[in-house]
Amino acid sequence: MKTVRVQPQVDMELCRGCKNCQMVCPVYAIEVARVDGKPQVNINFDVCVGCWNCEQRCPDHAISMVPCEPFDLATDVSRFDYDEIRALCRKAHFHPKQIVCYCTATRAEELAAAILDGASDPAQLVRATGAGSGCGIECNQPILRFLEAAGKTFERPKQSYQWYGRTATVWDVSDKVKKEHPGFRFDNDRELLDSVVDAPVHDLKS
Repeated sequence: MKTVRVQPQVDMELCRGCKNCQMVCPVYAIEVARVDGKPQVNINFDVCVGCWNCEQRCPDHAISMVPCEPFDLATDVSRFDYDEIRALCRKAHFHPKQIVCYCTATRAEELAAAILDGASDPAQLVRATGAGSGCGIECNQPILRFLEAAGKTFERPKQSYQWYGRTATVWDVSDKVKKEHPGFRFDNDRELLDSVVDAPVHDLKS
């Protein structure tokens, strides 16, 4: 879960309309246009998750984060059949209690629950769980892996740098690569990671 306490404010005297803020927003809350040759920045505050990405990547320091009415990004895991949550986590190769977003301490079980609740693309998962609303880097891959495991497909908007594609994991290594690089012990790595994924929930700290 993440509690959002700040959202962006744009100083249009400084903004040049470069669109960096639009391109790095994980939930597509920002749209930059030009009206009569001047930049115009529209922010959908009902969608914004206060991630700081726009503020940190503005080359003209035109964006500041200001306090907003706090609200939570979270999905109640207890509303769903835990066997279904566990099955989806296993398919995505995560233990349900595994942290998938270090910025918000979101666990795999919450991503699974959000998908069971109807989330079908990365932006919806960010809004539903808070994962992806911090640095926007480390948790991209878990989010994409869960969507793939659930059979969800989506198109990345052209006006965004986000959600560029999933990287390979030990479960994706082909037999050909294993034979060409025997010293890497891919099967041993997979066996170890499978044991983590399949560990009983009560064996790990909640």
